[in-house]
Amino acid sequence: MRETQFTSKGNGVDQHPAEPEEESFRQKVRADMRAWGNASGLRSFGRLALFEPGFQLALSLRIQEKVARVPLVGRLCRRALAYATSVATSSHIDPHTRIGSGVWFPHPTGVVIGGGAVVGKNVIILQGVTLGVASEQVRGGPVIEDGVKLYAGAKVLGKVTVGTGAVIGANAVILRDVPAFRSAVGVPARILEKKSP
Repeated sequence: MRETQFTSKGNGVDQHPAEPEEESFRQKVRADMRAWGNASGLRSFGRLALFEPGFQLALSLRIQEKVARVPLVGRLCRRALAYATSVATSSHIDPHTRIGSGVWFPHPTGVVIGGGAVVGKNVIILQGVTLGVASEQVRGGPVIEDGVKLYAGAKVLGKVTVGTGAVIGANAVILRDVPAFRSAVGVPARILEKKSP
């Protein structure tokens, strides 16, 4: 599976990843199903689509992407589906948010993701997570790189990057970048020291 590539600009990392190779609707849904299968053992599309709100949310996001491409009525249909999904799953994800394949929402209740956010592949997002702006004066949202785990109630606010494989603890408030493969906890969050082997 191809990783999302992040581009360097000058003295730091660009806030938005380079455009990844576009995956088809079917590839994204299969990757989302794999994420569910690996975590919960559920592998039946019918069971996931009918009884798992987190998978219903992910599936709705994929359908919204597809519907948005329909000329004339696509954007309106996408908005209507996004609204219905928000009501059904008690979450709100802006229709313009880019979310990579293999996303896992074990419990989608209370998840809020603003339109400026970019979410990489194979990310785990638990209940009550918020990804959005830190203030109305600063445009743009967080970049969540591949393989990140966002535990219950975590808030990632502003133009920050959470590096590949990072872990954000429950109820942590992230206001600055988190390096790859590190953990962040607390309010405001602090980066935990790496454990030596």
